[in-house]
Amino acid sequence: MTLLRRRTFIGAVGGLLLSSVRAAEAVRVIVPYAAGGFTDIGARVICEQLGQVLGQPVIVENRPGGGTRIGTSAVFGAKPDGHTLLLTNIAYSILPLVDPSVKYDAPTAAAPVGIASVYSIAVVVNAQLPVKTLREFIDHARKNPGKLTYGSAGPGSGAHLGGELFKALTGADLVHVPFRSTSSALTEVAAGRVDLTFDGTALELAKTGKVRILAVSGTDRDPRMPDVPTVAEAGLKGMETNSWLGIFAPLGTPAPVVERLNQALNTVLQKEALKARFRELGMVARSGSPSLLIDQVRHDTDLYRRVIHEAKLKFE
Repeated sequence: MTLLRRRTFIGAVGGLLLSSVRAAEAVRVIVPYAAGGFTDIGARVICEQLGQVLGQPVIVENRPGGGTRIGTSAVFGAKPDGHTLLLTNIAYSILPLVDPSVKYDAPTAAAPVGIASVYSIAVVVNAQLPVKTLREFIDHARKNPGKLTYGSAGPGSGAHLGGELFKALTGADLVHVPFRSTSSALTEVAAGRVDLTFDGTALELAKTGKVRILAVSGTDRDPRMPDVPTVAEAGLKGMETNSWLGIFAPLGTPAPVVERLNQALNTVLQKEALKARFRELGMVARSGSPSLLIDQVRHDTDLYRRVIHEAKLKFE
């Protein structure tokens, strides 16, 4: 072998080895919430399978704080090489609408990898209220203007905007009571100090008889509660909203890298073990192209911008 050929051969082998090393680099999936919460649990279910399909370690890294701003900003500023991803939820769409310090435009700020799941939020009331259906609650609220309350995780939270949408659609005059978390709002409903909230984790409390789930917000019924109607089935049109989990990459991530990640995610979402675990969490796997995630973000942005405008909400 001549010297030139030997150098060419060594260079080719070195390139292959370098590619293998890069392929084996860990993928960091940043979750902008604390460990143990609903989004974090869903992320770990996905990422465990995603690592197997990619043939790379996939590590969940929790970066809570700032209403998801801290974790989201970390991904925006990361190198766009496919090794740092954001797994988040509908808060990604809502945050720029309710926090004046957040300057990103949700539909264009990051490269969509794909939507992973959708899930409903339950319409939850205290079990002692004299209502058993959503229609009965609406009628009860209309007969008692200003006397019933709904709780949320604070101004600008999903439950706050959901409550304002509910008021606009029903004409009910409900008083907003903000708390520091959705779990606190749900606890107060169970205790009878607040009448209504919107929460995806109410099933266990409903089993105790302390709260009643009147409907779910999604376009489909919650797989854990097949007898509970959707809001549309219960007679409330226009309230159909799906929450979701989705994955984004930093803007500028090469299209082939995004395509590889999207294909891996779609493969994961077809696995029966993952679908079964999702059903236990009240989620439905939702695979597809990256554009489906951006379509969802645009829908959320348009809907909640309208809710904020019509309710004349101000955020500082």
